[in-house]
Amino acid sequence: MNKLLDKVMVAHGSPSRWNDHQVVRAAALIAGDLCGNGVSGTTRQITVYPHLARALVEPSGSPSCRSDLVANRLSIIREDGTVISEIEDVRTMPMNYDPKARTDKVFGAFLACCTVRTLLTTPFLLAMKGVEVNELVPWNEDGDRWRVLRAEFPPGFDTAARVHDFFFGGDFLLRRHDYHVDGDTGITITELVSDYVDNHGIRMPRKLRGYRRCSDLNPDLARVLISIDISTLEFSAT
Repeated sequence: MNKLLDKVMVAHGSPSRWNDHQVVRAAALIAGDLCGNGVSGTTRQITVYPHLARALVEPSGSPSCRSDLVANRLSIIREDGTVISEIEDVRTMPMNYDPKARTDKVFGAFLACCTVRTLLTTPFLLAMKGVEVNELVPWNEDGDRWRVLRAEFPPGFDTAARVHDFFFGGDFLLRRHDYHVDGDTGITITELVSDYVDNHGIRMPRKLRGYRRCSDLNPDLARVLISIDISTLEFSAT
């Protein structure tokens, strides 16, 4: 195990305490150019099964639908259970971003599921089997020294990018998360997280803001691509 990752997991609540919980439930506002899906301003119900790498977001795709992402399969399902869209392997899905056009609803639903799952399982997902973790050179953030872990996820883990960089402050809590969206989008996203809470001994942020990363590696704060504001958060064994 990476020594920095050990310290990071302890700061967020310890692996043993994390393993006691099988489900994370939250209510949140999700918005931004990439994840609005036509339901911005609506409180969404989020359910994450950390040990199954599964995430459900409702509504998502449209006001009367939910999105379900698990094992590289994305489904968008109506309230009556009708599947209106299903992608068996999200790695084959076009991931295109055009700042002048509305984001495709299916792509937006996929990104919403990925984002909430990563937000509510970091840093513990970095200890999953098959994830390769290495420490990079520290990042200087206005005089603060943030240590950086680069994680490469295995092909079976459904995510918008194979390689992710996670930045941790002096208290070993997550501060920033960068990744380049796979495909031909040419977009690298920087997510800044804040507003930590302690729930059943697990420390998690309740606020996320995602921006396009500039060539100098700083985020372009002029345009929000992804925003998440969590109002309720609960970890449970069932």
